[in-house]
Amino acid sequence: MSLFENITNKFVKQEKGSSKNYRNRIGKFQGWISVAINSILFLIKLIIGMLTGSVSVLADAIHTFSDVLSSGVVIWGFHESEKPADKEHPYGHGRAEYIATLIIAVLLCVVGIELIETAINRIMNPDSINPEWWMIGVIGGTIFIKEFTARYAEFLSAKIASGTLHADAWHHRIDALSSMMVILAMIAGKYGYHHVDGWAGLGVALFIIWTGIQISKSAIDDLIGKPPTHEEVEEIRLIVQKIVGVLGVHDISVHRYGRDSFISIHIEINATESQGRAHDIAEEVEMVLSKSFQVEPTVHIDPVQPDNPLVQKVESFLEKTWGQDDRVENWHDLRVIETEKHNVILFGINISIHLSHHAVLNFCRDIENSLIKEFPGYEIEIKRSPIYSY
Repeated sequence: MSLFENITNKFVKQEKGSSKNYRNRIGKFQGWISVAINSILFLIKLIIGMLTGSVSVLADAIHTFSDVLSSGVVIWGFHESEKPADKEHPYGHGRAEYIATLIIAVLLCVVGIELIETAINRIMNPDSINPEWWMIGVIGGTIFIKEFTARYAEFLSAKIASGTLHADAWHHRIDALSSMMVILAMIAGKYGYHHVDGWAGLGVALFIIWTGIQISKSAIDDLIGKPPTHEEVEEIRLIVQKIVGVLGVHDISVHRYGRDSFISIHIEINATESQGRAHDIAEEVEMVLSKSFQVEPTVHIDPVQPDNPLVQKVESFLEKTWGQDDRVENWHDLRVIETEKHNVILFGINISIHLSHHAVLNFCRDIENSLIKEFPGYEIEIKRSPIYSY
């Protein structure tokens, strides 16, 4: 068992109960560790920066203090995500963790911009600095502490799949890298190269801004909503298709609110099945999805006619004529309705998201015209699935 695992098991006991609660306790535990370590390091760097007058050391101290603030945001994010669903937030508070990540990113960028101004001023008006070797050694010691903290945060982020802790880990690591630049500036200052201090401060500031931008991209994607991976969709499809009575699966949608996920799915069953049997199949799909993925599922039933000879002909024609076209992801829910007044062929289709709206309309018109030519006397209805359905 690793050192990090031992530390976690000692201070955060995994008790019987919700895995979500355990996850939140780990997140807050890491947050408090970061607050404690960064508070001590901030005071050390601030004192050394004031003694030497080094702008790069003071910039590094401010960077470390921003870690204190961001770790407080981490604690807040996990605390908020613990709250149950309520009237105003029926899907829970899971996305508060994404907000916490975005706040960390914004704090980093603000701090970086402030430090750029200070660094440029020092470059233009360099001041002499002559730190003691013990001061350089102390700053060097903070690098090892920060890297250890970063690796532990990275370990915990992988353990609970947390983007917030991943962002916090990089916050620690960038602080360690900036401290390395500060050490170079301090050593250069001892030998009379005082302008290096300002350039090192500028480098630290740019490091901070770059990190903030990278973290914000991930947080914004999570807040807006990211699609499931191809592997996730195929795993859902494979599991559901194994259920007796399910003839096809389509329009799979996955929505995430923090660690809480919701799946919407359409299943095809034989139109000859009784209402009771159709209900039982849908119930089994919901149970399997809930058990396999710990999600809240919603199942829509589409009755199809696999034994209808005309349906078979239409499906064969579509496969032969359009099956190799890379604009088609799949088609589904193929039915034929024949009445005294209307004969209709209808089906749904998933089209490549890379096509423009105009191209999609033209493509569907081409499919419709080919079917009208092949099956005269039938109206064609094509329902395009939204891009978030697979």
